[in-house]
Amino acid sequence: MCLFVAKIPPMRVTDREPLFQTLFERSPDPIFIEDIGGNVLDCNPAAAALHGMTREQIIGKNVTELVPPGSRPKIVTLRTGGSPEFEGFSLRADGRSIPVSIRTSSIEYLGQPALLLHVRDITEYKRFEEELQRANDELESRVQSRTAELEREVQGAHKMEAVGRLAGGVAHDFNNLLTVIMGRCEVLLGRVSNDDAMRPDVLLIYEAAQKAALVTRQLLAFGRKSFLQPKILDLNAVIGNMKTMLRSLTSDNVELTNELSEDLWSIEADRGQIEQVLMNLVVNALDAMPDGGKLRIHTANAELDGSAGDFGFPVKSGRYVMFSVHDTGRGMNSEILPHIFEPFFTTKDKTSGSGLGLPTVYGIIKQSGGYITAASRPGEGSTFTVYLPGFLAPAQPLEDNQRVTLAAQGTETILLAEDSDLVRQLTREMLEVRGYHVLEASDGKDALNICKTYDGPIHLTLTDVVMPGVTGRELAEQVAQIRPDTKVLLMSGYTDEISKAGFLYRGLHFIEKPFTSNALALKIREVLDPPKN
Repeated sequence: MCLFVAKIPPMRVTDREPLFQTLFERSPDPIFIEDIGGNVLDCNPAAAALHGMTREQIIGKNVTELVPPGSRPKIVTLRTGGSPEFEGFSLRADGRSIPVSIRTSSIEYLGQPALLLHVRDITEYKRFEEELQRANDELESRVQSRTAELEREVQGAHKMEAVGRLAGGVAHDFNNLLTVIMGRCEVLLGRVSNDDAMRPDVLLIYEAAQKAALVTRQLLAFGRKSFLQPKILDLNAVIGNMKTMLRSLTSDNVELTNELSEDLWSIEADRGQIEQVLMNLVVNALDAMPDGGKLRIHTANAELDGSAGDFGFPVKSGRYVMFSVHDTGRGMNSEILPHIFEPFFTTKDKTSGSGLGLPTVYGIIKQSGGYITAASRPGEGSTFTVYLPGFLAPAQPLEDNQRVTLAAQGTETILLAEDSDLVRQLTREMLEVRGYHVLEASDGKDALNICKTYDGPIHLTLTDVVMPGVTGRELAEQVAQIRPDTKVLLMSGYTDEISKAGFLYRGLHFIEKPFTSNALALKIREVLDPPKN
């Protein structure tokens, strides 16, 4: 089969054939016919309506008279071989310019060469295009703004992570020193009488060491390096158990109310850390209400869908238990609010605030797998809202906050592994004065040799975690193999290694440095004495 392609000649319009006449008159788009000089020979009703003129008013005009000055060069270009399609403007009789799209084609009209202009009003298209451009500009602006916010958040996160690493790096050695200072203070206090002139000085040193230990623990909590001992808890019960203590913190001009939702899901968290979070938030709220006000603690179940929402970043979707602390205090402005969880940032006087309360809260919540948000405006108070993963498992009953006084004495054999000479010597004295038989090891390797060669029973291995060579974790693993009946108590002022080790074996426990003599004695009895049914 052969295919012939013929060149289509310009359309001939003679005496307005019926078909052309119908299309020309009824076309919804304006159509113009002009001669080679640009004079309008004819137009349809849509063209007249576009310009707000009658057909008779348009015929005879030059096309350049029907467009604003800016579009005239394009019209002239049409007759010199320019583009057959372009966008421009048509000029109405009332002076308004209408955006149009123009397509041209050569025709023969009444035996003479002419140009057909097919015009389309694109006002709506241009309006949509402008709206789309505005939306795109707004989106781009928001993206740029959010990118800048994320960059600031990343910088802040890096800064906070750096502080956390710094805290962890110095915590081990610093807490070893605090253990020695506090322990030696206890020894001195036991040797001097109540009316001794040295006693106030020793007490002052002891108090300073305790405050230093608190700062270290806050830094570790902020850096998410705290060692958590999570349990399934009823948050309402935890808050209710703190009611008396919280009441004691508030003055008469502060109204404290608890709005605790029924059927609250359980949480898995370290009770002491959650109590610290609540305490810090309440104290922060009270500081914002020096003249009194209202303080409300609220709990509820919450389902998060994973969207950014009020958090400003995506969150893990699922079931959460929410509690909030709301005050009617001074509030904070938008300049202060982004910095409240940064370490050492405080709006208080330098003598009355360390700037670690809220960063500690932030670290504990993040380490517990939760989220915290803050909303505040000057003069309208503040609301801190905490979200912790929720569980349907029944909560464990709360133990009394007051620790039961246990027998602080013992006769068991304890293998002590500690690479710091000062800490090891002090700890040995703490144990021996309470009746324990102590096997002393200067590092993990030495402790393993004793564990293998000692003929008698070893009831407990008390070991530091961070030691050269054989670490406390490795020592605990090998002791469990060599002497399965020997229990292990880990001690450290830097808990990152503890969190990696976890409770690998039954009988593995932990005490945080710095510790007091009495705290160590109580912990040892807790580990050695079998739990009561």
